[in-house]
Amino acid sequence: MKIRTLIIVVLAFFMSFPLLAQEEYADLDTIYMLGRKKLIVEVRNISSATVRYSEPGSEESITVERKQIQKIIFSNGRKEVFNKPVMMMVEEGDWKTVIVTDRKNDVEGLYELGKVNTKSSAGSRSAKSAKKSAMIRLQKKAANLGGMIVLVTREESVGGFGEPPTYVVEGIAYGFEPPKKTEDENN
Repeated sequence: MKIRTLIIVVLAFFMSFPLLAQEEYADLDTIYMLGRKKLIVEVRNISSATVRYSEPGSEESITVERKQIQKIIFSNGRKEVFNKPVMMMVEEGDWKTVIVTDRKNDVEGLYELGKVNTKSSAGSRSAKSAKKSAMIRLQKKAANLGGMIVLVTREESVGGFGEPPTYVVEGIAYGFEPPKKTEDENN
């Protein structure tokens, strides 16, 4: 009986260490640097150009420029974002990875996947926004075909003098692998 009680007391003692460690860091802030480094610290001061902090158990202050920090999550849960991340993860096949070019030598050795044609959205207010809208739509259509590069064959700006601007783009989507055959082509 005494051994069982002793074992329970010893286990309870060792199991309380992680809880004590969590309490120790509960009142600390987390600084996320732009290079993906994470610092568990106590933020002392935030100025217009710098952030001053100290490491746990130390009274020494360290100063870092705000432009090196992505965000700070404070111990009370408040989050302050200073800069956008340096790198964002983009999945393969995402329309943002599709390259638009007008040079034929950029697509040499690639497989033609199909033609893509588009025009800008009706809500475009300027020629610049119309072109951007048309290019995004072109990239999305190419991504749906599995394309990685679009060779632009025709670009045309239409409208003006009181009419909403429209931008028309035609191209050919290319990929690194040959196009997949549909069931109709297999039969």
